[in-house]
Amino acid sequence: MENNMEPKDLTDDESDSIEEVITMRPIPVPRLPSFRRLESDRDRAFTSDSGLSSAKNEPTTPSYDRSSSTSVFPPIISLNVGGHLYMTRLSTLLKYSDSMLASMFSGRHQIDKDKDGNFFLDSNGPVFGHILEFLRYGTVPTSNDMTYLIFRDANYYGLYDLIEKLQLKPEIAAIAVKEAQRAQFPNYNGIKEDVIKAAMSKAVVNRVGDVYIYAFRKEFKPRVPNFNPKHGCIIENAQVTVGPWEGPADEDTFFRCLEYDLVEEGFTLRPHEGKKKCKYYFGQTCQKSIFKVTFLFD
Repeated sequence: MENNMEPKDLTDDESDSIEEVITMRPIPVPRLPSFRRLESDRDRAFTSDSGLSSAKNEPTTPSYDRSSSTSVFPPIISLNVGGHLYMTRLSTLLKYSDSMLASMFSGRHQIDKDKDGNFFLDSNGPVFGHILEFLRYGTVPTSNDMTYLIFRDANYYGLYDLIEKLQLKPEIAAIAVKEAQRAQFPNYNGIKEDVIKAAMSKAVVNRVGDVYIYAFRKEFKPRVPNFNPKHGCIIENAQVTVGPWEGPADEDTFFRCLEYDLVEEGFTLRPHEGKKKCKYYFGQTCQKSIFKVTFLFD
């Protein structure tokens, strides 16, 4: 293949890899006004500013000089996307001016080529076909097993019009609601990891790991002056503590979420016995309680 697509001379700043130059944007989730996030979870599948992205892009004239792009790239672009070959017009890739694709093919960045001279994108090849269909026709794929992968790559390429449409698909809506619910609990994913580690350490004898969790939405404040805070409370048996939080979900909701996620990830759990309340009483009952989750490592 004759190489007539070499980019123009680039400065040191412009010659960096495109994946170092483009700033990744977080995947948005639907706004739930009654929830307020207290602390970011670690290793989330979804990150959010607790609202829909307001950076919806439109297929308008790019802010950069289009002649810069057309002087560097041919009108027909051959792409190798993760080993899958595509042909498309340069104008298709430039359709959304604030997208990563438009920036990549703006003439301001250097793009790698494969041995045959195709521009190379290190992305999911079959998924990119759906991205191209959206760029060409504005079509949104029907719900299927690839919906989340398309949603993920739409976010990667900064195609916010497609993102907002995909958010209304049942697969993405369910994930977004799940993430918004768990975002109420401080450091939810970190707590889940601590629970798993505690279970593993307890299971070394007979492969059964009991973990006691103290979860509290609000701090307990005694009303009577002679209430002894050092009364040997049941929470002293807890290996993991979570709370307080300001969302409407209570402690039972937290524990159901935790159990559901652990089972979904493949862990075997015994049915829980319900929370155990502290029995201390002096003028009033201690309101603290703990949950127990039992792992079976068969």
